[in-house]
Amino acid sequence: MARKKLKVIGDKDLQKLKGESKCCIIINDLVYDVTAFLEHPGGFEVLKEHDGKDATEAFRQIGHSANAQKLMKTFLIGIQKNSALYNKKADTKTVEGKKEFVYYSEEEIKEETEAVAGAEANGKAPKEEKPPEEEKVNYPLVAFAILLFSITYYFLFLQK
Repeated sequence: MARKKLKVIGDKDLQKLKGESKCCIIINDLVYDVTAFLEHPGGFEVLKEHDGKDATEAFRQIGHSANAQKLMKTFLIGIQKNSALYNKKADTKTVEGKKEFVYYSEEEIKEETEAVAGAEANGKAPKEEKPPEEEKVNYPLVAFAILLFSITYYFLFLQK
C-alpha cells in the first residue's frame, strides 16, 4: 500500500512557521496549520494561545464533534519531531539515514477524490453527512426556554 509522507517538524520549524505568520498547533503529536481556521467557533484567541504549543489537553477538554475531528485532517501538515508518535516504529521508515513518517495511504485519498469527482460528473452533489442525533439542537426551542426563564426570574425575584 502506497503511503503519503508526513513532514517532520521540529521546534525550529515551528518558530520559522510562526515567523511566517502561520498559526500551528500540536494535537496528539501531529502538527496542524490552522491559519485558515482562525474564525474558530471558540474564538481565534483559543488558537493563538496554543500557537506552536501542544494543545492536546485543551482539545480533549472541549469535546469536539466528529465533524470537527474530520475537519482537522484538512489542516494536518506534519508530525512533531522526537514525540512519542514519531518514535513509534509502526509508521516510520529510514531512507538515506533520515527517518520518514507515513500517515495515510494514497489509495484512501484517491478513493475519496474519485467519489467526489464521480458524483459531480453525474450531476449529483456529494452526499452530505448528517450530524449525529446528539449534535442536533432545536435552537428556537432553546431560545424560547431561555426567554421564559428570564421572564419568570424577573417577575419572581426582581420586580418590587
